[in-house]
Amino acid sequence: MLFLYILFSITPAKAAFSSFVVPGSGDLLLGDKKRGLCFMAAETAIWLTYFDSRKQESKLDTRSKNFAAFYASANLNNGDKDYFDAMENFLTNIDYNETVKEYARRLYPDTVDATVMQDRIERRRAYIEQNSYTGSDAWNWQAIELEDDYRDIRKAMRKNGQKATNLIGFALANRTISLFVTYFFGKKVSVKVKENEVEVGFNF
Repeated sequence: MLFLYILFSITPAKAAFSSFVVPGSGDLLLGDKKRGLCFMAAETAIWLTYFDSRKQESKLDTRSKNFAAFYASANLNNGDKDYFDAMENFLTNIDYNETVKEYARRLYPDTVDATVMQDRIERRRAYIEQNSYTGSDAWNWQAIELEDDYRDIRKAMRKNGQKATNLIGFALANRTISLFVTYFFGKKVSVKVKENEVEVGFNF
């Protein structure tokens, strides 16, 4: 019977914990159906919007890649996110590779010391080789307007991704608020199961 006593005893602390796990559930346990359902409805709306945003993000990601493959001969088999990001700002992979070379020169600048300079040249070469896109990864936008359209699709994709990330914060906030509201403003009702009786009382 001690197990039943612990299991069915509803205290503000237990109700608050329940509300943190499932927003609004603690209020339902304490008898406040209206507030409990409001928190549950908010939680449901948050997660429905979250999954819809992730779905839209995925669709736009696929759409942007197919767009780039059709209008710029992008390599769909390249799984590198930076590859598709780079295509937003450079008409061709050659333009992009030039910036990689320039960055390599700044990263490993010239020096009068021949030994050090030779080492830096090797480091430049390795950096350029590692970060450039060539061969099947080459791209060439057919028109600037098409690159602009591609950029807009990618922006919409990231917007949905950021929205989904923000919704996780809203879900956490909903849980936290539900916890405190349940604990401090919930009805202080408890139901205790004893051996031969059910005791209903108020907790303060």
